[in-house]
Amino acid sequence: MAESTITRADSEVSAITFFEDRAEVVRVVRCKVPAGRSRVHAHGITLLVDDRSLVCKASGVEVVYSRVRRTVEDVAAASAAEVTALEEEVALARERLGRAERAQANAHVEGARVAAMLGLWVGSVAAVPSRAGEAAKELERAYAALDAEHTQLLDAYAAQRTQKHEARDELARVEVRLEQARQRTPRYSAFAEVEIVAPDEREVAIEVTYRTPCALWRPEHLARLTRNADGTAGEITITSYATVWQATGETWKDVRCRFSTARPARSASAPHLREDVLVSRKKSDMERRQVVVEARDQAIDVAGAARGTRDVDEMPGVDDGGEAQWLDGRSPATIASDGHPVRVEIGARVVSCKVERVCFPELGSATHLRANGTLPGPGPLLAGPVTVGRETEIVGKAKTELVGAGEPFELGFGVDDGLRVRRKVTEKRKTTAISGTQHVEREVTLYVSNLSSSAKGLSVVERVPVSEVEDVEITLERTKDMRFDARDGFATFDVSIAPHATREIVLAYKIEAKSNVVLPPS
Repeated sequence: MAESTITRADSEVSAITFFEDRAEVVRVVRCKVPAGRSRVHAHGITLLVDDRSLVCKASGVEVVYSRVRRTVEDVAAASAAEVTALEEEVALARERLGRAERAQANAHVEGARVAAMLGLWVGSVAAVPSRAGEAAKELERAYAALDAEHTQLLDAYAAQRTQKHEARDELARVEVRLEQARQRTPRYSAFAEVEIVAPDEREVAIEVTYRTPCALWRPEHLARLTRNADGTAGEITITSYATVWQATGETWKDVRCRFSTARPARSASAPHLREDVLVSRKKSDMERRQVVVEARDQAIDVAGAARGTRDVDEMPGVDDGGEAQWLDGRSPATIASDGHPVRVEIGARVVSCKVERVCFPELGSATHLRANGTLPGPGPLLAGPVTVGRETEIVGKAKTELVGAGEPFELGFGVDDGLRVRRKVTEKRKTTAISGTQHVEREVTLYVSNLSSSAKGLSVVERVPVSEVEDVEITLERTKDMRFDARDGFATFDVSIAPHATREIVLAYKIEAKSNVVLPPS
């Protein structure tokens, strides 16, 4: 049986679909194939490719089979010409080292000769006759000449020694480079092997689709608030981005990107059912005599914001509302295989909103700007981080949960520096002498200050305890400009503060408990 003809061709990225933890890559291979059965090796795909996800299609020819092939080959770190050049550098470095060693040896011999002559000079001085004064000048000139020559030879010896060390270091560096150039390292590569049958010799375009890990995306948003003249209403411009990362080893340049919330790697399975074991026991004598009350913070769960207007009757579920979302990038993107984030715009929408200032003194003294609106459009706003800005300035970072189309939502847009709230709490406890009824009177005093030069309104929210047992009763003293949510225990004060003014707000409530109730400390 004749062996099939093999055609090698490079593939180009056509489109990419990002999922939660992987990406689906579509490549196109264009090549010329002969008539009959042949094989095409499509290069350019990542080593991380999921073999089972490989799908190849082509028009005008029959695709018999396709599979992923991986190869490994030893590759030299440098070419033959580069190795030859390095070998010549090593030879030159060795020659320079030899010259430096010979020059140092010559300088050493000359220095020894001059040192011997100085020894002879000392002997000559000892042998001078009694009339040594006549030869003093001649001996002095001889010593000066020998000393100068000796100093010169010492300098020359030091210079030659330095040159020898430099030549030795250079030789070591060049030898290391040569050793590295001669090393062979394995190079791994992958390609898609496609066997096709063509009716005649023709140009074909093969579409290669596969999935790979090490590529993912997450939604991110930019919300910019533009307020009207009085600051009570405005518009939020929400621009959504897909932040993508990839470290697959491929090069994705100017490609169309699509983003999906689907999870193709997760198989649907029913949850495991387990029996709930309930155990009962008798109360102890102490438990029958006393009712121990504990104070706890309760998170208020609502589907969407409770302050907006809902446009739909049924709210979507968590994450993507139970239906996978498919979002297209507005422009081609270049994503390098370095693991750095790249942001691709996937949409923008404008939301009309109501703007208000709100403060929670129990948590902090700052007053925040809060915008409430209803999300328009056919698709939801995916959960993710939000960069928030007011008019022309960026004020910080926030995050949002999933907001369905037609669902009310709220966003914070930083603090208002012109408003400050100070909080003071006083408490009095007493017990009735005969019945033992416990009375707790708690008073929360708020001092709201407007440091700006214009009047401002805000909503101040305080909490009031909510009793879940009959033995504890809580009575709230209602005050002016207060809205109270009896179910959740939120007391809201809508106040307006004049410029450079301070207003005092008092919230008072009483707690009454029977004698057998143990109340928590303040």
